[in-house]
Amino acid sequence: MARSPPTRGTARQGPGHAARPAPGGRLSVALVYPNAERVGMANLGLHAVYRLFNDDPGVRCERVFLPEGPEAPRSVESGTPLGDFDVVAFTLSFEEDYGHLLALLHRAGLLLRAADRGEGHPLVVAGGMAMQINPEPVAPFLDAVLVGEGEVLVPPFLACLREAAGRPRAELLRALALLPGGYVPGLYEVEYADTRAPGGGWVTRCEPRGGAPARVVRQYVADLARVATSRVLDSPAAQFGDLFLTEVARGCLWGCRFCAAGFVQRPYREVDLETLRGEVRRGLARGQRIGLVGPDTSDHSGLDALTCQITEAGGTFSPSSLRVDAITPALAGRMAAGGERSITLAPEAGTPRLRQVINKDFSDDRVVQAAAHALGQGMHHVKLYFMCGLPTETEADVLGMAHLALRIREEVMAPKARATGRMGRITLSVNPFIPKPWTPFQWLPMEDEACLKAKRRLLEKTLRPRGIEVDFLSTREAAQQTLLSRGDRRCADLLELAFRDHGGDLRQALPRWPHDPDFFVRREAGVDDVLPWDLLDHGLTKAFLARELRRGLGARVTPKCAVERCRACGLACADHPELVTGGAAG
Repeated sequence: MARSPPTRGTARQGPGHAARPAPGGRLSVALVYPNAERVGMANLGLHAVYRLFNDDPGVRCERVFLPEGPEAPRSVESGTPLGDFDVVAFTLSFEEDYGHLLALLHRAGLLLRAADRGEGHPLVVAGGMAMQINPEPVAPFLDAVLVGEGEVLVPPFLACLREAAGRPRAELLRALALLPGGYVPGLYEVEYADTRAPGGGWVTRCEPRGGAPARVVRQYVADLARVATSRVLDSPAAQFGDLFLTEVARGCLWGCRFCAAGFVQRPYREVDLETLRGEVRRGLARGQRIGLVGPDTSDHSGLDALTCQITEAGGTFSPSSLRVDAITPALAGRMAAGGERSITLAPEAGTPRLRQVINKDFSDDRVVQAAAHALGQGMHHVKLYFMCGLPTETEADVLGMAHLALRIREEVMAPKARATGRMGRITLSVNPFIPKPWTPFQWLPMEDEACLKAKRRLLEKTLRPRGIEVDFLSTREAAQQTLLSRGDRRCADLLELAFRDHGGDLRQALPRWPHDPDFFVRREAGVDDVLPWDLLDHGLTKAFLARELRRGLGARVTPKCAVERCRACGLACADHPELVTGGAAG
């Protein structure tokens, strides 16, 4: 069956000043980040949506964060109680914040379940990266979800609210379901296979009602060239509060097989250099360091020119992410001159073979060379990011993490220490592999907890006597994140049970939940299963993801995206059938 392509809008550029709520706005919107203010104000997406809402003269948008104490949530700008707004709009970036969503609704005096709210209650909606990946674990708590990017979602959403003003709530929800990117969970009847019964399968029925579409098509900005997305409000107490954050690109070219953002934000799109130069000048005029934000800032075609501009103007910068093979002596030198004392490298896997499994194609020598470039330019410390429990991982792959760290210590740090009298620090940050929706690894299980703990002990035994610390994410926390990443609407019952009876602790609530958590966490799904998140349409075909899974298990590398001429993943193939090839992923 032919699929409609994602709508591609052209977003207008935002104002060159901090957005503020319009006084007397007729529609009041609470923009809620379900975590502490210092965390929320470091989220560039929150700044973008705040500006988009307040760009509309008929809207008064104010921020709400999770209070530090037991008090009821109120807005930062005016102290208005959360429950008094017309719209409660959550920005959900991480599954760990799902419990906070329930806490905020409850403390605001709002009913948790969307089905229980009626006329006179605020409209509760959500967007953000977690909602683009899989909204189902929190779907029963939400009246609507906006799937995609705010620039092309917010204006039609507000127009729909105005058009439906005064009409019954049910009519408004049906209208929202017809918006491109609008998902109204209450208009879908879903049934699932029994988690405790033998046999395969997952979703057995997903039936839309009231004219809702069978699949919700993600909306995105096709031309990002002149779309400036930067911090609009300063918050010195925020994480990265000294940085003027500005977005350089969306999407990623490299197709790392574990990374959901790299797939659901396709295609890769850059903000043009002149637009970024203007944003940099604004940030420098405010006396701030420049934070360059993107899935892989290394890919931006103007990165060297932009960082040279910052340095020549007497400013400093910090990129959010850099590929190992993009760290040159010149770039490292500019970073060190700006005060960076540590370089962060993400080999992700301990051996070249396992890096090919996840579609990262560089050698151990290249990692050591990147560290040498950074330390040779004046940096002192190295942080290495790895995952543990990746598909096909062996003990040799685990020990490869340790060997790589020791090579950097002995070949790069030790000679420098002999010359300077100062030995730098190496830290390994190791996270258990979490299979994410919309990746080629979405069908695979998370590794058994006992195996992960054994690998952690092996790393610690090898490295700690040599003075190298290993920071290993709790396997229990990783399992809970997997449950909420791959979960369906039955997880909403677990979240509510944990909130009401166990202080939000999912582990304590699990014995009373009538479903098997291993179904979601440690079961290998069939590639033909209907998955909970299949009701979304990111333009990616399952055939492409399954092919990438096979290539990964065979340690075969897929070249980076050729955006202008390849549609192997299925994205936009309805527009350009002549561009569909098996090339890159065949």
